[in-house]
Amino acid sequence: MLLAGIFLSFSNTNIMKKLIFGAFVLLFGIQSAFAQLSLNGHFYGEDALKFYSFGNNGTARVQGMGGAFTALGGDQSSVIINPAGLGFFNKSEFSITPIFQSSNTTAGYISNTDKLTSSNLRIGQIGAVFSNRGVGTRKKRTAWSFSYNTLANFSSDYTYSGSNNRSSISDYFAEKATARGINSVDLNNEFDTNTRLADNSTALAYQAYLFDPLDGGGYISSELSTPVNQVGNVSEAGNLGQMNVGYGINYDDKTYIGGTVGLQSLNYTQLTDLTETFPNGQVFNGFIFSDELLVKGSGLNLSLGIITKLTENVRLGASIISPTAMKIRETYTSGIKFDQKPNTFESQEQELYTVPNDFNYKITSPLRANIGLSAFLPKKMGVVSIDAEYVGYSMMNIKDKQDLSWSNDQKRGVQSEFKDAINIKAGGELRFGKARVRAGLNYLGDPRKNNQAYNSKSALVGTFGAGIRNNKFFADISYSRTSKQFAFTPYTVSNATDYESVALKQSTGTVGISFGTFF
Repeated sequence: MLLAGIFLSFSNTNIMKKLIFGAFVLLFGIQSAFAQLSLNGHFYGEDALKFYSFGNNGTARVQGMGGAFTALGGDQSSVIINPAGLGFFNKSEFSITPIFQSSNTTAGYISNTDKLTSSNLRIGQIGAVFSNRGVGTRKKRTAWSFSYNTLANFSSDYTYSGSNNRSSISDYFAEKATARGINSVDLNNEFDTNTRLADNSTALAYQAYLFDPLDGGGYISSELSTPVNQVGNVSEAGNLGQMNVGYGINYDDKTYIGGTVGLQSLNYTQLTDLTETFPNGQVFNGFIFSDELLVKGSGLNLSLGIITKLTENVRLGASIISPTAMKIRETYTSGIKFDQKPNTFESQEQELYTVPNDFNYKITSPLRANIGLSAFLPKKMGVVSIDAEYVGYSMMNIKDKQDLSWSNDQKRGVQSEFKDAINIKAGGELRFGKARVRAGLNYLGDPRKNNQAYNSKSALVGTFGAGIRNNKFFADISYSRTSKQFAFTPYTVSNATDYESVALKQSTGTVGISFGTFF
């Protein structure tokens, strides 16, 4: 059974939007701290962390060396790592880097295990550098760069299933309506009989007869039979991309400075559905509850960097990347498709939806700063490099200019949940004539203060690569593999023993291939 989406333009008060989205998040397990933080709705710090927890990006050469390029330069990835590296270009260059990614996800839910493999292909980098001779005696070279980079990829798919003898998602809706203290007349008023759209997911579930009022007050699920066979799917897609204009200068073949203006674009989609069927059902054969979240945003940042040659073979580099003030617009909607038993209740249709809700807000990304040291091996046989990257997660900010109190709650939530992190990147390259062999290692610090509650930890990622290069073109390939563990909760009820979370293990392999030519 598939649920078709219906999208209509609609605006609502900010308070109602936040409350509705808070229910959406609680239902479909975007990991949230709002319960601990007592926020009025969703904790958007989790979204900011998802969007800005990116690691190794750029060309296949840079990825193969673990991203340790702060002090090296001479690669188009310099524009997003340290724009001073543009000053090392002695020739103009064009390059493109397709990225292939494959993920294997294992989901454990109620003593059952499901596995799913997904893959995607994207452009990791494309751009050109235009190198020019300098003017005067000290300015040896200058270079302009125009490029696009994918900073973060959100593609992720997994499925879970199990036979539940303790609860149904209808119990969640019944408890939610009871907690609101709302009567059945007001619940009915939250459904527009003309548009056939509900104001929120609770009113939606009530119109689908998922729960009934009790004589003494409150509500109860209309289908009480067990077991409840549950099958859920989660699909995430989208990316964080950045258009770059960079400029670098070479002074005396010793000091290099540069800057980049970056225009970021955010596109993120999350589709979730939960199918419940009742082998012993008295009211329902089954139903599907689905949600769709669409997020789009844009923002601007500035990068500045410097590289200096301590000796002919040793370089020291540093860069700083300003926070990005990202303006975001999100739209979310919910729907239900139900199959009732004969002679149970009458309904005009078997598919109902909520009004699509829009919400505008702003995320300020973490400040990033890099320092790196590189050393060339004797006879230019290769190079080794090491970087330390500071990421100021505790300085992230979420703001709604129309609601100062909500914005302050979000800010306190960020400061309560996250800490600044240090990432260490190391890599090396050996040269054999025109051939290159590379390897790297990333230590990615955990930004969470309470990592045990989120089953998170610092990560160690190895990278490998190879390539060929001559006076006219180059080709490089890189490979890395990462693993992570996380959890997803389809819904909650008041008794913690009556619902389950999905335990997820995901391993992802990434292959980058760069092609470039000099002109």
